[in-house]
Amino acid sequence: MTERLLVRALKGGKDTKIVTLNGKEITKMPSALSKLPGLKTLDLQNNQIRKVCPEISTLTQFQNLKLREFYCEGNPLFLKKPVNAIQQEDAWSLQEITSRFIMNELEGKSPFIMQAIQRHPQVRNIISQRRKCAICGKYFLTIWLECVEFVPPPKNWKISRNLKLVPLRILICSYKCFNKRGPNLFGIAQV
Repeated sequence: MTERLLVRALKGGKDTKIVTLNGKEITKMPSALSKLPGLKTLDLQNNQIRKVCPEISTLTQFQNLKLREFYCEGNPLFLKKPVNAIQQEDAWSLQEITSRFIMNELEGKSPFIMQAIQRHPQVRNIISQRRKCAICGKYFLTIWLECVEFVPPPKNWKISRNLKLVPLRILICSYKCFNKRGPNLFGIAQV
């Protein structure tokens, strides 16, 4: 239902200025928001939002929305109500181990690895899917842990007085890095 509402907003063109999804029972921030560069007011109050969409998961992407007003009260994610997850052992596939090694060697500009990558386009395709850990800065292939970090909203936004932080999607490579996280970073568990 939410995507249908946004499709209607998108039909208004990229000039759509206001999207109100108050009380629509949505569970994640809609990805179609990233296709509305003219959006000025976003009202997501009183939903069940527990996830940030990947298309607007970084502070830069969130700021690129150029919002003037943002309302999100009454959502579990914004209330910072985390769900406890059970820590699993870090058991990586051979592809993940190899990919992490190659990606980190490429970061160090290893001439041997640089030449090998040029001769193997399938490897290049695989490592082009890489992600960077928000904690240690090393590259990884599979999303190991998806988290939410709460950061202050841009100063030019008009927001409710009680909204001090907004959530951003963060990817972390391992539980080792997860255990080094700051106080405003929460893991996302499947419930």
